[in-house]
Amino acid sequence: MAMTHTQRILAAARGEMVDKLPFGARIDTWYNYHSAHGTLPEKYQGWSETDIIADQGAGAQKRFFSVCKESFRDMEVITNWEGNWETREYITPIGTCSIKLLWSTNEGPWLAYEHEKLFKTAKDYPVIKYILEHTEPYYNTDYDKEREAMGERGVVMTGTGLWSPAQRIMREIMGYEQFFEEMMDNPEEVAELIEVMSELELKKLKIAVDSKLELINLCANWSDDIHTPVFRQFFTPYFKQANEIIHAAGKLSMAHADGEMRRLLPLFGETEIDVAEAVTPAPQSSMTMSEFKQGYGDKVTLWGGISSVMFEPAYSDQEFDDFVIRLIKEMAPGQRFILGMADNLPFDGDINRIGRVVDLIEKYGKLPIWI
Repeated sequence: MAMTHTQRILAAARGEMVDKLPFGARIDTWYNYHSAHGTLPEKYQGWSETDIIADQGAGAQKRFFSVCKESFRDMEVITNWEGNWETREYITPIGTCSIKLLWSTNEGPWLAYEHEKLFKTAKDYPVIKYILEHTEPYYNTDYDKEREAMGERGVVMTGTGLWSPAQRIMREIMGYEQFFEEMMDNPEEVAELIEVMSELELKKLKIAVDSKLELINLCANWSDDIHTPVFRQFFTPYFKQANEIIHAAGKLSMAHADGEMRRLLPLFGETEIDVAEAVTPAPQSSMTMSEFKQGYGDKVTLWGGISSVMFEPAYSDQEFDDFVIRLIKEMAPGQRFILGMADNLPFDGDINRIGRVVDLIEKYGKLPIWI
């Protein structure tokens, strides 16, 4: 009996040699943009992301933020809405912090835009620490609904959230520029805040490990110019601790490693993360897939490889085919590789090229690949 898309993707993630290259396609940027503007192809009006991908013959990758939700104790949280704008104020016994978010998928992305970060000045350290220490995670039952809707057509990609503790502080709580300014001015306070965030994320990790989730996302959105200077100090220790828990439960970990990765590749090998997802080669980054393959080594499964720009009209059908065929041959014999977007179908991308990848896999992607 033929493997399902879900089985093939998870088997490749474990390093098993399967019958043909798995393909886990991601289209949420394209789907959200055209849904918001009423410009989905007539055939796909009213369809879900997964239904569209299945119609193209591919396996689906559906992003889902977290298998956990967060509740708060011993504080008051006041939320106000004005259209798509959310202002959230955390009133604690030792002070108040607030964050302002824009929730809109009109341009494609499905995450909130943090127009005002939670951290604004050094006086916020004790308040944010208090908020994190009084945050209680619990299981998000919406994951079960997403998993049921997906069935064997692919993977619902999620974990405790998108980001590891340090990345959450850098990206969500402070912003990258403010983070490095604080690293210079208040390094001890930054390290303490990351430690408190780590304690919270480990609580959430226990929930993820106890769920049905097989592949647990630990972090996302790295770039070597931003993360290399602090990776060993703040990222690697958490990943090692998290992976000890994940692997003891017989599960796998992944990171959404979609940025420039040249200087980070040697550091990635120290994390014990099993899957590097959304691997992005030239022409979007400076690296080839052969360099990624060599840099990650034979213990990491690579998921990605098809640069998003290749789906755009600037590249002809023939150029697209040539790119995918070259990619498949470059990854011979094909073990520990899952074809996928690097990292999404852009809003002006050709949805039918997903089906074209499926056709090329049938012709060139039977495993093992011989060149």
